[in-house]
Amino acid sequence: MNARACVLLALFACASARDCLELTLSDNTILSDSLFNGTILKLAAKNESVDVSARVDVLGLWDKFPKILVPLNGTSEQCRRDGRLFLDSLDRLELWALKMLDATAKPPSGLLSGNGNQYGDFDECLSIDASVRGKYCLASLQLNIANMGYEKLDYLIHSGHYIRSNITDMGHRVPRYSSLLWGVCIPSSCSSFDLEEELSHKLSDLGVTVSVQNTMCTVKNFQRPFSFGKSLAISFFLGIILLLTVGTVFDDGKEVTTSFEKLLNAFSLKRNLRKMFDLSDSATRIKGVDAFRGVNAFALLVAHKSMAMAHSPYINKTIYSEVFGMPWAVIGRSAIVYTDSFLYLSGFLNAHNLLQDLERKGTIDVKSRLLSRWFRLFPLFLSLMLFCTYILPDLNNGPQWSLVVEEHSRVCEKNMWKSFLFIHNYFGFEEMCLTHTHQLGIDMQLYVATFPLMLILWRFRRFGLALIVGIAVGSTLLRYLATHWYDISMFVYYGISVSKLLDAARYSYILPTHRATIYLIGVMMAYFIKSKKSYIKLSDTQSRLLWCLCWGVAIFTIVSPFRMGLEGYKYEHFPAAMFAAFAPILWGLFMCIAHWCICNDYAGIGTAFVESRVFKFFNKIAYSVYLTQFPIFFYNVGVQRHSEYYTPYLLLQVPEMAVVVLISIIATVTIEMPFNQVYRIYFGKSQTKLKDK
Repeated sequence: MNARACVLLALFACASARDCLELTLSDNTILSDSLFNGTILKLAAKNESVDVSARVDVLGLWDKFPKILVPLNGTSEQCRRDGRLFLDSLDRLELWALKMLDATAKPPSGLLSGNGNQYGDFDECLSIDASVRGKYCLASLQLNIANMGYEKLDYLIHSGHYIRSNITDMGHRVPRYSSLLWGVCIPSSCSSFDLEEELSHKLSDLGVTVSVQNTMCTVKNFQRPFSFGKSLAISFFLGIILLLTVGTVFDDGKEVTTSFEKLLNAFSLKRNLRKMFDLSDSATRIKGVDAFRGVNAFALLVAHKSMAMAHSPYINKTIYSEVFGMPWAVIGRSAIVYTDSFLYLSGFLNAHNLLQDLERKGTIDVKSRLLSRWFRLFPLFLSLMLFCTYILPDLNNGPQWSLVVEEHSRVCEKNMWKSFLFIHNYFGFEEMCLTHTHQLGIDMQLYVATFPLMLILWRFRRFGLALIVGIAVGSTLLRYLATHWYDISMFVYYGISVSKLLDAARYSYILPTHRATIYLIGVMMAYFIKSKKSYIKLSDTQSRLLWCLCWGVAIFTIVSPFRMGLEGYKYEHFPAAMFAAFAPILWGLFMCIAHWCICNDYAGIGTAFVESRVFKFFNKIAYSVYLTQFPIFFYNVGVQRHSEYYTPYLLLQVPEMAVVVLISIIATVTIEMPFNQVYRIYFGKSQTKLKDK
């Protein structure tokens, strides 16, 4: 081994080193310590069976892993020249060439602990600006050694296949969990295709499939084209800032009479902040709604955070899989019931409001109701779409920034018109801007369908109830059949593939026809609460027994599919279909019992919790929290430079949660509250109205 190779080996800790370090693993076999940097010893310590010949074969493959990944046979002459210049400069130990080699990921220690995603050094690569400029590319690698007889090694390298994926799966929102990401620094004159060809050629003996997308490559100071959409977004936000500034400066606290003065006051931060922290009860407030919304929003926040965390690299990623493969993790895997809670609340509140209209006027002002809902939902929704599409991509960078931020902005730019019409939930997650907002589409479509249902129920009580029950039963049947026909699951079972997650969304999860059951349960509960027969006198013992039944139903609904979340589970149609069909009904029963008890003052010792001022405050920012959490989570995923040590406490990072709350408060007082007031000024009535959502 020459001096240059020894220097480079010492400098970059390459994983071959057969000539520099040998380790006796048995009396007759001398093997390099480079096999996953000693992780064979971990298998031995765990008493795993690893055949000696298998060790030699895998070691031979690992020693073939290329140390230099710069394309030398690029499609352009400039790329080929820069590749040769890189090798010559490396031979002379020139700093820029050493940086390019150093910034490229190397086979690390701890591969069998899940440390397979290696970003290299993103910032070091982009800092190269000498004879050759650096370009950072994040390559996707698909390694399959299970069919070579190394099932256990394959299992550990892919972090237990908690979510099975391949390099062709959508990765900007659903994680490609079991695919490996490898950071490579190459000359800026070389393309992603050049790198993909180079990697495919050099890794073919390892059985590795490679994908390098052009969008996953980054150069320093890249200027994105200034599009018409971006100019509109900037103009929109500048207009909002102008209105906020003028409204706040000229707000003297006095009552005004003209529409223009009221418009300016609507954008007064002083007024909106006072309203934000005014936690007095309104005349139209319904007991229990704030608590239901707060508890379920927190549960969804944690569930969404766990999905975002699956994008991140960890040095002990197998622990992540082990933690979420434990029985208690069923609480997070059953996250669909928490979204069902919001559909129940939406159905309840929508029906409650429409019943009030029918009691007062005998009819429903459809135009006014739709306009009110549009002002309630769309301004903040539009603001977030514009921000994530045209503003956010320019704010930072990082190894996965191109995937989770820029790729998502491209999807939004192409498809946000569907969100404008609230029909985006019919096109699958792959073509959806802000995938977590599918619920808005479902909710809006169910809201429109509620108008004729409530009119029928109001005029023909028995027929209306029978119709609602019939639709709910039909929705239940659709969920069962979709689960059985498409081999999908509404429960995130262990080892589910990305393709099956997307199929579950496309064929059931994001369709109002399949999610209508729990919504209609809320509608019927509102009708029951409004009737004079809703109050029933209960003794303390009866109240406690009812609460025991209530919590028993809730616990059973969440816990019943726990076996599907255990490591090694194999998909079965029947339990998946039964959970999809009946979980919303059981959860709706829990919500109805709990809601009835709270409304009729049977909360007992839980009254203080249900009436907590924390929930009253959270109710004011709930919509903003729902919209902003994913962009914040994926911002942090995009800027992450290196692997970290996984611990379950990462689910609740206090600084990140504080940012979610702070951004939500800002969004509420600057966008949501002003536009709600604009509706009241120009289209609505002065009276305070119960929120629809």
